[in-house]
Amino acid sequence: MRINFLGCPVDSLDMQDALERIDEFISTGEPHQILVSNTNKLWLMRRDPRMAKIAQQADLVVPERVLVIGAALLGKPLKSDVCGVALGKALLPHCEKMRHSIYFLGARPAVIEGLIETVRRDYPALKIADYHHGYFLPDGNEALLENIRRAKPDVLLVAMGSPLQEYWISDHARELGVPVLLGVGGTFDVIAGIKKDAPPWVRKYALEWLYRLVQDPKNLWKRYSITIPWLLATFFLEGVCGLKPRKR
Repeated sequence: MRINFLGCPVDSLDMQDALERIDEFISTGEPHQILVSNTNKLWLMRRDPRMAKIAQQADLVVPERVLVIGAALLGKPLKSDVCGVALGKALLPHCEKMRHSIYFLGARPAVIEGLIETVRRDYPALKIADYHHGYFLPDGNEALLENIRRAKPDVLLVAMGSPLQEYWISDHARELGVPVLLGVGGTFDVIAGIKKDAPPWVRKYALEWLYRLVQDPKNLWKRYSITIPWLLATFFLEGVCGLKPRKR
């Protein structure tokens, strides 16, 4: 079931449902874009028609915890939250078990190397189609696309940050022919052990943003100082009071 939360399409599902949908996508052999929706994505959709269109056309939109809490308060309960880091981590043992191959794309060269080392150690039977760091634009794009086509992965995880990763997936999904394409943001840093994942109690209260901010204040303070107040104001004015969103 899909609902509309403050103008964003969101699917009601839990982690097991998401993994089963991914298996279904892979079985078709056709490309499917999966979007992880959170406060930053909502903010981007309001300001960027291209991002809004990508969200509307996404084959699956999984919600982080803050959307689940907000939807419940508005009387539109969602089954569960499926945050990007948790989904990226859950895909590793699942794809190992199902014999799905994964291509890892994004992050800094040192991060992607650390990621692959960790994955090979913890999931020795996982089929790694190939991997590449995220610093390839613009000159290396065509060579990278050809490399992915040759590798023929079942799943392509793209860690380039939003909205760049969503743009890139949308632009190239059809020509790549990869069944599942998912933007995972900073997930590679967590899997590689460079950054810590938010503990369950932090996620329960939708405080992942604060946990991330503490770990990386230099790069994240501006984003959260804008998007968190915006979400609270938008939720109250549009969700609670019923005011229509301003046209841009």
